[in-house]
Amino acid sequence: MMEKLKVWIGQHPYDAIFVLIILVGAVLRLYDFSHWSLSNDELSALNRLRFDSFSDLIQNGVRPDYHPAFTQVFLYYWTTIFGLQTFWVRLPFVLIGIASIGLVYAIGKQWFNAATGLYASLFIAVLPFTILYSQLARPYSFGLFFTLLTAYFWGKYFLFHRHGSGIIIGFSLSAALAMYTHYFSFMMAGFFVLASFLFLSRENWKGFLISLLIIFLLYLPHLNIFFDQLSLGGVGGAEGWLGKPKGGWIFDFFYYAFGSSAFHPLLLLAFLTVFLVWYTKDIHITKIQWVLLAMFLLPYLLGFLYSIIINPILQYSSLLFAFPFLLLFFFSFFKADRLLVSSIIVLLGLTGGSWVAVDKADDYRNSQFADFQACAAVYMDWENKFQRDSITLTTAINHPYYLEYYFYNARKNPPKITVLESKRGRELADLVQIIEQCRTPYFAYLRLKPAPIDIPDVIAGAFPVLLDYKDYHGQAEAYLFAKDTSLKGLPQPKPISRFYCDFEEENEVFGVNAASLDTICYDGKYAMHLPSEIEWGPGIKITTRQAELRSPSKVKIKVNVLADSTLVDSPIVLTLTDQFGKQYVWLGGKLENFLTPGKWCTAYFTANLPHPNSLNDELKIFIWNHDHRNLWIDNFSIEFYKLDN
Repeated sequence: MMEKLKVWIGQHPYDAIFVLIILVGAVLRLYDFSHWSLSNDELSALNRLRFDSFSDLIQNGVRPDYHPAFTQVFLYYWTTIFGLQTFWVRLPFVLIGIASIGLVYAIGKQWFNAATGLYASLFIAVLPFTILYSQLARPYSFGLFFTLLTAYFWGKYFLFHRHGSGIIIGFSLSAALAMYTHYFSFMMAGFFVLASFLFLSRENWKGFLISLLIIFLLYLPHLNIFFDQLSLGGVGGAEGWLGKPKGGWIFDFFYYAFGSSAFHPLLLLAFLTVFLVWYTKDIHITKIQWVLLAMFLLPYLLGFLYSIIINPILQYSSLLFAFPFLLLFFFSFFKADRLLVSSIIVLLGLTGGSWVAVDKADDYRNSQFADFQACAAVYMDWENKFQRDSITLTTAINHPYYLEYYFYNARKNPPKITVLESKRGRELADLVQIIEQCRTPYFAYLRLKPAPIDIPDVIAGAFPVLLDYKDYHGQAEAYLFAKDTSLKGLPQPKPISRFYCDFEEENEVFGVNAASLDTICYDGKYAMHLPSEIEWGPGIKITTRQAELRSPSKVKIKVNVLADSTLVDSPIVLTLTDQFGKQYVWLGGKLENFLTPGKWCTAYFTANLPHPNSLNDELKIFIWNHDHRNLWIDNFSIEFYKLDN
């Protein structure tokens, strides 16, 4: 047996090295893949599996999403058999991700030589970028696999002139599945169809037309879903969360894709050195090499232009399907004639790449995904300590199932979860009502998506003791507040400066004169009356030096307000203006999010401020009576904190 193995290694040295690559790639993907939290999108997918029929799944689980049907349909049947445990949910995606390493090697070896496939598959195997997206139970792993499978059969048909029915069916089925999986893998399949016209001949055009017909027929059932999802718009724009890419986006992508570390660029530099030493003679770019380069550039350019002109769609994950072709293009200039050099560089790449992959794994996960698992676990701990009936749980989350999932997995009934829906700040009004109706001594708040940073301060107004706080890398937070002030809470940071007006007398700093004082007040003897004809209310106008703002900071504003009628747009305004009169910060917190006409209410406004341009910049904070209502103002508090607190 050992003799046969030695003979095989001697005859196929590059294949033997590749076996080591795919083993390392498999270990890096299988290690710990089920122990970290499911992401928001994964939990969304599981939530959209809870239907009793396939038609309901398509209507309510696929159509409202921004992705084609394959992944959702696959999960529907897979989880029916294997269940909803994280291990079983993610396992097929991990295995397909491992198979993609093999396809990259096979394509590189067949189209060029074994060294091309070896080097390209090395990077696919060890980069944190490709590892992460092969572990997620989302369309990325299957989309990459089907894209590579499309390329594999396309090469067999057009480059190696294998025109059998099996190749035609393989190409057609792979392309259709890519189209069913992700719209960027759909795009990749389309580009391979377009590239086919560069290689058409009298021998292959009939089979190509047959493959187009098969692809069309296979995709036909999905066409109405495609148009429905197209009408949804995108994840960017005014109603979305994704911003337009900037001019240097592609360089940020390369930094991210190549491990966000110095190792992989240095490894590429080592390969470049090998190229310059041995492979610069008679260099020319062939048609297929141009195709490979286009397979990366076209998705990027189309995604970038669409994001700028129509609606932002371009994310790092979007280029996962195109990324292997950039690697194949780069390494297509190498030859399989330096086995010792290849072995050394690959071993170096596997060693250093594995270290980077393990070291960066948490960073890549934590920088993008909220930790639902940890938030559920910490809430379970609070329940054990304080009893479920004593805690009101409010969350900033897209759906309560995303937390309920972890209670079900722990064989516990989930608590009542009150969700603060995203309403462009109006969720603060919902929160005020929740707090007013709350009868429990403890109040828990879990932030698992972007939400107004005022929320903890609003809660603290009624539950002033912060018993526990967890920050999960900025992507999620868990707060537990208590009403009983005799309880010992976490130490709170002290403000670096504070400005306060109780309106009991004239106050020059806040612009309060005796004529504006009124006996209608929140407490004490007086408050400031702001008549409807007066637009600019009380506030401060100071320098950043007076506010002690020497670094990025946080401002917390709290004020009692009474309005005689409903407000529409009357904010607390904060501005920063430099010494040359250029305003570089304008922020507003809407009073109407907190006010009920005819009733004294407490309004909050919390904001993060950048590093001031200088200590002599002008800082203004004031109430803008834009709606021209009768307002009464009392207890105006402004506090500044260091942002790292």
